Amino acid sequence: MDESVLKGNTAILKCHIPSFVSDYVFVISWLQDDGHEILADGGPYDSKYLVLPSGELHIRDVGPEDGYKSYQCRTKHRLTGETRLSATKGRLVITEPISSTVPKVSSKSKYDVIEYSERSTLSLLCPAQGFPAPNFR
Repeated sequence: MDESVLKGNTAILKCHIPSFVSDYVFVISWLQDDGHEILADGGPYDSKYLVLPSGELHIRDVGPEDGYKSYQCRTKHRLTGETRLSATKGRLVITEPISSTVPKVSSKSKYDVIEYSERSTLSLLCPAQGFPAPNFR
């Protein structure tokens, strides 16, 4: 699915997995239309692209060039080992800010209590957009 984002902010693409298989399927990578593959278990956290344990693809500091690419997620079935590429491609719809905009958190976001065990990976999301791009700490 297409995702709207303000230039300079972080875009979040989600892989839509049907609920009847969501317990058995997980995202292993994202594929750009130019053939570049972004692996879920690879890449430094400070790179432009990051695949979170949830399978979401984060694209930092979005620029006009990112609007020309399309993205597909590749999933793997935990039991059968079968991999599949999503049938549809998502694109970024990039908006050029006209004036200062206070940071806004996406209405699609949800806030939950997070529990995790010691020495495990934890990802906290703050899907805010604004202009200038918000800082996080």
